[in-house]
Amino acid sequence: MDCGQTVLVCGDDEEQVAKTAAGLDAIEGVLDVRTATGGTTAESVGDVDCVVSLAFDPPDLVADLRAERPTLPVVVFTEGGPERVREVLADETLSYVRPGGDAQYTVLAHRIASVANEDGPTAMGAFDRHSEVIDALDDGVYALDDDGEFVFANEALAELTGYDIEELLGEHTAVIKDRETVELAESKLRELLSSSGRDDIGTTFELELRRADGTTIACEDHMTVLYGPDGDFRGTAGVIRDIAERKRREELLSALQETSRSLMQAPSREDVASIVAAATERVLGLEMAVVRLYDADEEVLRPEAATDAVVERLGERPVYDFDGGEAGRVFASGETLRYDTTHELDESGTTVGSGLYMPVGVHGTLSVLSTDEEAFDDIDRQVVALLATNAAAACNRAKREQEVRETRERIATILERINGLIQNTVEVLVEATTREAVEAGVCAELAATEPYTFACIGRPAVRGSRLDISEWAGETALVGESIPVDDGAPGATALAEGHSEIIDDLGDIDEEWVKRAHGAGVESMMAIPLSYTDSTYGVLFVCSDRPDAFDDREQVVLEALGRAVANAVNAIESGKILSADKVIELEFTVNDRALLLSRLSASTEAALTSVGTVTQNDGSLRLYLDAEGGESEAILTALEADDGVRSVTQVAEHEGSALFEVTMGESLLATLVDHGAVPKEITGENGIARYTIELPYEGDAREVFSLVEDNYDGTDLVGYHEHERPVQTQQEFQASLSERFTDRQETALRTAYLGGFFDWPREVDGDELAEAMDISRPTYHQHLRAAQQKVYEELFE
Repeated sequence: MDCGQTVLVCGDDEEQVAKTAAGLDAIEGVLDVRTATGGTTAESVGDVDCVVSLAFDPPDLVADLRAERPTLPVVVFTEGGPERVREVLADETLSYVRPGGDAQYTVLAHRIASVANEDGPTAMGAFDRHSEVIDALDDGVYALDDDGEFVFANEALAELTGYDIEELLGEHTAVIKDRETVELAESKLRELLSSSGRDDIGTTFELELRRADGTTIACEDHMTVLYGPDGDFRGTAGVIRDIAERKRREELLSALQETSRSLMQAPSREDVASIVAAATERVLGLEMAVVRLYDADEEVLRPEAATDAVVERLGERPVYDFDGGEAGRVFASGETLRYDTTHELDESGTTVGSGLYMPVGVHGTLSVLSTDEEAFDDIDRQVVALLATNAAAACNRAKREQEVRETRERIATILERINGLIQNTVEVLVEATTREAVEAGVCAELAATEPYTFACIGRPAVRGSRLDISEWAGETALVGESIPVDDGAPGATALAEGHSEIIDDLGDIDEEWVKRAHGAGVESMMAIPLSYTDSTYGVLFVCSDRPDAFDDREQVVLEALGRAVANAVNAIESGKILSADKVIELEFTVNDRALLLSRLSASTEAALTSVGTVTQNDGSLRLYLDAEGGESEAILTALEADDGVRSVTQVAEHEGSALFEVTMGESLLATLVDHGAVPKEITGENGIARYTIELPYEGDAREVFSLVEDNYDGTDLVGYHEHERPVQTQQEFQASLSERFTDRQETALRTAYLGGFFDWPREVDGDELAEAMDISRPTYHQHLRAAQQKVYEELFE
């Protein structure tokens, strides 16, 4: 390739054009490279010897240049699928080079020379001219004559194969490749050449490269057959890359996928630890591994799982605190440690030659050890780190599944509804188990995020128009303050009406606490209500040291955050009773026509009893109401006309009683449920509604009763006592059912379940099941219905 050849690189992507031009320029003394993008004209380009197009469809500029010079060669240099490549090769006026690898610009330069020189280069000549560049490559580069013998090899190929360059030259390529691979490559090249009809063609394949010492390594070989314009054979060139590490990484990652599936099915953190220790030895081939789990009660790291080699060589592993051993330091800092030389594990004096110490999130640590020095390479470190990350995710999942199901599902719903929230804030909501943790975590995340400098949450005081600061974070401390929320004060609208407030200039607000915040550097503020259905948990104040900091985007994010916090608090408050060993039973009566059961029992003279409630997705409450006495028609009419009832259906009527399904909007019952109460019995008779509810804590009971007393006239406390909450295990539930079944009923139910009677579509019908029990179909269904009735009674009553 003679110095002075002019090449034009053209395309729409200016960055890619510049990168390609720089790559060709790096081949010193070979090409004069020009570039063209956008609206470059043929006149401004001048005379060129070859055009490199970075797209399969060359730009209009190429057509303009070819209008004056039809034989101007064009090389397409871009990634593409087989169909697009075949289209290019089918065009006799175009040539194609696939990008990729360190030698891509050398290959491109060679192709330019092939199409730009009328005589065309020899394979050896091209490599001689570029020998300095080729010798600098990490990949092995070679050229073969028509007998398949080496006529060129660079230093990288010599190092890769273990032969000297002089030993390779003149040898057949079979010295490093088996005959089958050589024949397969030549066959593939001939097939491509035949189908394309082009003079130059190449293919890439994987092979096991044979080294001088008899070992083999996985490699990738890109082979190109070169022909001159006259059709004469000019040589075969190739680029060989060592892909052993890549193949090893792929194999390890593939094996880890199976481990990941096992991890994500582990029911507990302890099972996760056992899987991780076993996978370290079985998948990674590393014999010594210890997994420790964090004990939050004792604040120590306990060894939960270890490979046999650890116990055999190091003995039973000790418990560590945060200052104990490398594992303790890793857990405390959250940073990975790697030792390639002999070091002590802890103060006991036990030593190992190498060690990888990884935090497993907030759950513990993974230690991978070896008695040899420099035992772990970068791939080991990366894969162990991935295993630790997967283990942390599995521990998170296992821990969450041990929590109350309703709480988890509600928080999952929160996560689905909220988009664009800060990831750390979402993690606070997911992981917090108390209202205080939610509030403190959210305030901390907001105060640490630009452009906010301070955040606090005010809870409504039991009496009076004020908010008591419960949690805060940031530079301006309002801890212990009570914020007045009289009409016009910041936060009043958010608390009373559930609408956010934005104050762009605090200098205009005549409130002592606002003046104090302004003096400390707060320039703008937003007050966000923490509301869930008809429950208000307070106001979130977010402050910034910038004026007008809360644009539309900020408002949307913070209002979504406010709803998420309220939902999370509601989920936690509602879930308290599900995990409490003791509960407070509270019984009170209300003589107030604002309550449905009070006014309905007074107007219809019926005795009303709630026999079941369901909270629906829109926050409304579905109530199953049993009415004894009174006319069912009159009761239905009264319910249909009641403003507090959204819809009503009479479900059944039997022997002086009727069952109604009533959907209500705002109601005292819904409020009680939102505050964590579990209704046990609700009745209405002679205008008096009686509620018996359970609450997890004494303080909650006082707060709930005060709420009812403040909002409804004629409220009286009837009963208040603490009792143990009975817990029924699955085995007890099954035993209770078995005691109620007859043998025939249990057999009918079991055969229906196991036989697929309840599947859809059904796999069997009643006739087949009845025949299996050697009874008639009516008799079979009688037994089945009786068994189902007992299941439902045990479940709902």
